[in-house]
Amino acid sequence: MSNIFLFIVFTSFIFALLLTRESLDLSKKIPQNSLGLNEEKPTHLHFYFHDIVSGRNPTIVQVASADITNTSSTYFGAIMVIDDPLTEGPELSSKQVGRAQGIYVSASLSELAISSTHSVTFQ
Repeated sequence: MSNIFLFIVFTSFIFALLLTRESLDLSKKIPQNSLGLNEEKPTHLHFYFHDIVSGRNPTIVQVASADITNTSSTYFGAIMVIDDPLTEGPELSSKQVGRAQGIYVSASLSELAISSTHSVTFQ
């Protein structure tokens, strides 16, 4: 009997919430022309990532692995973090224009598949 009573109370409570729920308008449309966006202006970004994997100051480092990572042909389970310089040219000595920071994950047992996420900041 008490289970039926709890079910009825709970169901009534849910229906009451649904019936009395007010819609909140938490967004606002802003016309493009009020932001000075009347015309599209394409931008072309061209820069080079530099993953430095060895030496005194590597920019990519393994931070975690699975038990099978070292025996896997795909390095499955390896997690690497990066803090790479971004430069104008392909040479590391060219002008630095920013940094790329993020994570690489070896994500497949059967083929080379890297999942990655990056944030890019420009100076």
